[in-house]
Amino acid sequence: MLDLFAGTGALGLEALSRGAESAVFVDKGRSAVGLIGKNIQLCGFWEKSVVLQRDLTRSLSFLQQPHATAAGGFSLVFIDPPYKTMLAETIILELGKREIVSPGGLLVAESRSSGQLPAEISPFSLVDKRVYGEAGFWFYRKMNS
Repeated sequence: MLDLFAGTGALGLEALSRGAESAVFVDKGRSAVGLIGKNIQLCGFWEKSVVLQRDLTRSLSFLQQPHATAAGGFSLVFIDPPYKTMLAETIILELGKREIVSPGGLLVAESRSSGQLPAEISPFSLVDKRVYGEAGFWFYRKMNS
């Protein structure tokens, strides 16, 4: 599981509590990274977690390093950039250029519900969209190569 713009780490921790083998949490904020670490410790998932402090607007190349990428890629990726940045599509495009998401993997992007994300962002195809108040969730599946 890969949690980008992880914030508190709640989504990655939820995935771990439901049986995910491991989670990589990425956020650029020092306070967010500290909070994620505390939450991982409280939940008892430290041995299954990697926390990285990185600016995701620069590059995702660090995810291809052995310590950060799961074998065969991540089967679940969650992206929750600040709504005002409109970064979701850019990050999805970057993920599509790299072998970070496993074939058939699920990518969930959160953005403002009034926003729009395309039905196809190669190699990802939209399979569902849900709206909860101001939050919109776009569910993409990585097409097998």
